[in-house]
Amino acid sequence: MHTSQTLTDQRRRPTPVLAALTLALSVFAGTTTTQANAEAAPYRDTLTGWADRLDAAATVLETDPERPITRIGSGPLLKKGTSGERVERLTQRLAELGFLDRARQGDLFDDEVDTAVRAFQFSQRMKVDGLVGGGTRVALDRSPQEAAAQMRRSALSMRAFRDTAPDTVILVNLPSQTTTLVRDGEEALTMRSIVGRPSRETPLLQDQITHVIVNPTWTVPPTVLKEDKLPLLRAKGTPGIANAVVYLDGAPVEPAVVDWRNVSPRRVRIVQQPGDHNALGRYRFNMTNPYNIYLHGTNEPRLFDREIRTVSSGCVRLEDARGMAEALLAAEHVSTARLDRMLDRQEPQWVKLTQPVPVRFVYWTVTVDERDAVRLHPDIYDLNEDPVPTAAPDPTGPTSADPMPPAQRA
Repeated sequence: MHTSQTLTDQRRRPTPVLAALTLALSVFAGTTTTQANAEAAPYRDTLTGWADRLDAAATVLETDPERPITRIGSGPLLKKGTSGERVERLTQRLAELGFLDRARQGDLFDDEVDTAVRAFQFSQRMKVDGLVGGGTRVALDRSPQEAAAQMRRSALSMRAFRDTAPDTVILVNLPSQTTTLVRDGEEALTMRSIVGRPSRETPLLQDQITHVIVNPTWTVPPTVLKEDKLPLLRAKGTPGIANAVVYLDGAPVEPAVVDWRNVSPRRVRIVQQPGDHNALGRYRFNMTNPYNIYLHGTNEPRLFDREIRTVSSGCVRLEDARGMAEALLAAEHVSTARLDRMLDRQEPQWVKLTQPVPVRFVYWTVTVDERDAVRLHPDIYDLNEDPVPTAAPDPTGPTSADPMPPAQRA
């Protein structure tokens, strides 16, 4: 049977569990006109609509009786050709959701399982690639009741943000790995982002951007230096960083002629010079927190194609750092032509913002996309294990994430 026909047939016979999940994704989906109106609405009104939509979707899921579900569990990537116990659990879960005939359950990831996985990904508006890893596995393992709890929690947090955030603010949502600039109450720019890996979480900060640096240098942070770069220096006599200057006891050295075996990390500093090769890309957006967390570009744009982009050491990488720089520097009367001239100088150019721009990091594991569909995101830092709060959290109180000390940040 042709794959597209298989996808159609699979979607025609959902189980009650799948029907509830699918309804939660599509409930209150608007027409093109509604979407256009939502885009033109003040951002606070947009958040109100999102929160109401999530509460309504949660109500739908909460009416579905709880049923035992098969959990695939964490582990290596599953794809066509793999086999084993986790594949067997995968086929059981796909059968429970109505994407695979129960007679086809087994421990081999074959063509039919691949088609079923793609159908599931399509129904969840995920990247349709047939690979079960990261987001797909988390989505399969999520029960309707767990999805409803995530919706309630995110709705509460959205309303708290709506009621307390300034009119101009940069919003970084960690689970969706996106960054939004809201300017004078209107959404001005939204882009994909890269955030901290689970072992080096990006903390839930309230901060502000004070400077935009064009053509930044990158000083290797202490943890990366100790765990990654110093071992390379000891093994190969190079830090493995293009166009970098290595300092020993404050003086630049030729790394290949130094015996690094007994050199402690605190004696070493590595600074990468500006350029397209720089790990921060061409733009850095400085903040004031003591954890060395900031926003910046990147020299690895391919990483934004990933569904799960938790690969940094804590800082936030922006897919369109140029667009963010243009938006922030417009208030400083820096034209695009002047910005181009600054880039051509090939040395760091610091611009202090007359009015620092507030930045808020939030943890919304459910959002609403541009098609007005509910989107569930992985609980990347396992912060949703606590019960759903009965009231909106105090936005000025302690954060859910316990920030690491500066030595552990990039």
